[in-house]
Amino acid sequence: MSTLLWLLSFVLHGVLLYAVIILYTRFSALKETERQQKKILEETENTLAAFLLELKEENERLEDAKSRQAPDAEDAEPRPEPKEEPDIPDHMEKLISATERAESDENSGAHSFEERVSELYEQGLTPAEIAKRMQSGKTEIELFLKFRGKAVKDS
Repeated sequence: MSTLLWLLSFVLHGVLLYAVIILYTRFSALKETERQQKKILEETENTLAAFLLELKEENERLEDAKSRQAPDAEDAEPRPEPKEEPDIPDHMEKLISATERAESDENSGAHSFEERVSELYEQGLTPAEIAKRMQSGKTEIELFLKFRGKAVKDS
């Protein structure tokens, strides 16, 4: 009987040793994956930091160029550029001019809407009253005023 128990003990020890080896290999693979992820994360952070620094420098150069260009633009007289006459058939020119007129009408309508909302708000009307007069949504008026930098009074 003791031989059977010894044999069973050796088999169980062998199975447990095999299980420990498998668990150790899985654990080491998990650690390696974690190490690789940390390395990738650091590389990504460094890349983003470098990109942000480059973007910041580019913005500063652009601001400097704009600030240097602004005084020059005031001193220089605007020169009319000669317009080149493209070879477009008459019916295409009419179509283009009609399209441009429609776009300018749309733009002037949007501009007058913005002016009207600002004007009504400066007169002391609430966003709800402006929305009723302009036949628009209250939230739309509130957002417009908020984006324009005007504090919205609660109605």
